Amino acid sequence: MHLSTRAQIRTEAGSRRIAVRLASLTAAVGVLGTSLMGCGVIGQVTNVVDSANTLSTFSDRLGKSAGLTFTATYKSTDGGTVTLVQEPPNSVFIGPEGRYIFTPDHMLLCAENTCTRAPAAGAGNAGALTAATGPGFVTPELALGVVAAAAVVPGADIESEEKEIAGQDSLCATATGLEAAASPGDTDAPRDFSVCVTEAGVLASFTGTLTNGEKASIELVSFTDEADSKAFEAPEGAEIVDAASLSAG
Repeated sequence: MHLSTRAQIRTEAGSRRIAVRLASLTAAVGVLGTSLMGCGVIGQVTNVVDSANTLSTFSDRLGKSAGLTFTATYKSTDGGTVTLVQEPPNSVFIGPEGRYIFTPDHMLLCAENTCTRAPAAGAGNAGALTAATGPGFVTPELALGVVAAAAVVPGADIESEEKEIAGQDSLCATATGLEAAASPGDTDAPRDFSVCVTEAGVLASFTGTLTNGEKASIELVSFTDEADSKAFEAPEGAEIVDAASLSAG
């Protein structure tokens, strides 16, 4: 195996682990926050309130994204690109491995010249999304969950600033000290993250780091407030296979 291939495997494994750990942060700090409030530690509670106030703007902005029509292209940790096209209630993630289309009626997972079609299921299929975008891609929903979770981590330090990303004015926050939400002895927990959101509510960038130093990130490289309706259809000439559900490795 070539060294470059090994490095790519390590990067993908690290990115996948970060995405999983960041997703689990929401549940972990929920338990921690409940325990903290029960203990009545005034100083830590004050810090939690301050963090929540700082991050509330980001949650409000990200919460708007579900109702927006846009086309956003992101560059991920490994240098690949993922394009999110959204025209509510339809959305599609187009990545290096294919595309994942979600509509109220069905989901489509397309790779090469074949698309598997299945009935729409709740919030979608995380495995199908990963199959299309590659490991480590952070969706607006995951970013929103992590921002909300970080607001109740005692000891977290939250700093904010404004940036311009892909021509979009964005508000950014950096959260450090998230190890407080980890279980005792957990050395593979999220250590920090930074998130930027445009004025309209579109995720502009997200970077997360584990305590072992592994990092995954996405950053907006192009944006338009329009969407091509054909993006929510199977590619021309693709074979469509119906299934009861989507299965992605």
